[in-house]
Amino acid sequence: MSNSQETLRELDRVEDRIRQHLQVVKEPILLVEGPDDQQILELHLPNVSIFAADGKVNALRATDSLESWKMQFMTVIDRDFDSTEELSAHVYPYDRRDLESMLIGLGVLALVLQHQGSSEKLSNLGGPDALVERLEGLAVPAASLRHRNAQEEYGLIFDEVDLGSKVVLASLEFQTRSYCAALLSKSRVSIAIDRMLEIAAEDLPDLHGPRGKDVVALAGASLRRIAGSLPSAAATESVLTGQLHSSAGLALSKSDWLTKLCDRLIPIP
Repeated sequence: MSNSQETLRELDRVEDRIRQHLQVVKEPILLVEGPDDQQILELHLPNVSIFAADGKVNALRATDSLESWKMQFMTVIDRDFDSTEELSAHVYPYDRRDLESMLIGLGVLALVLQHQGSSEKLSNLGGPDALVERLEGLAVPAASLRHRNAQEEYGLIFDEVDLGSKVVLASLEFQTRSYCAALLSKSRVSIAIDRMLEIAAEDLPDLHGPRGKDVVALAGASLRRIAGSLPSAAATESVLTGQLHSSAGLALSKSDWLTKLCDRLIPIP
C-alpha cells in the first residue's frame, strides 16, 4: 500500500468522522461494529447518530481515541469469545455472544423457524422453541473450539467450514469428528484431531452460549429435512441470518438490553 493510500485511510477513520459530525449535528453518538448493527439499531434509535466502524478491532480503536478526546458516546460490540472484564465504561456488549445470539435469545429464530418450517414437523420436535434449544446444544462443540482458539491463538479458520454441512439431515446429529477434520484441512495447524475432539467436548466457561450464526447455520440444516423441506439455497446461514435480522424489530424494541442502551446514550449539549 502506498503512503498516499495509508494517509487517505487515516483521514477516513471513523473517530475522525464522528468528531467532524459533532461540529454540525448535536445528537447522541453510538459506534457499532458494522452495517448490519447500524441498520438494525437505527430503526429503534431515530435521534441517535450511529457510525459503523468496519469491524470490532476498529470499533475498539476508535473507542480509545474518542475517550482520549473526552467525548460522549457509546460503543456496541459482540462479546465473541474475548474477555469483556476490562472493557471501557463506554462499551456496551450485546447480551449473550453476539448480535445474532442475542436475537436468538429473544425468540426471533423460533419465529423464523415457525414461518419457514413445517408446522407438523416442528410439532413432532416439540415446537420451534424446543428446536432452538436443541440447535444451541449442537453448536456447543464449535463454540468450545472457538473459545479455545481465541485463548490459545491456534489459527483455526472457522469461516472456511460450513457448520451446517456437518449435520446428518435425517437425524440432526452433529458430526464433530468430521467438523474437526475439515477445520484442520482448511487451517493447516499442528493440532492432533484427538486434541480437537477433547476441546470440542469441553463445557463453555461462561453463560453466553454459542456463536449466533453457528446456531443459524444448524437451523438451516434442520429446515432442509427434519423441520421443513426448504431447498439448500433457501436455507443457507446468510439467507437465514438476513431473515433473523429483518424479523428482530418487535422483540428488540421490548428488550431490556435496548432500554439499558437508551439510558446510556447521553445527549450532546
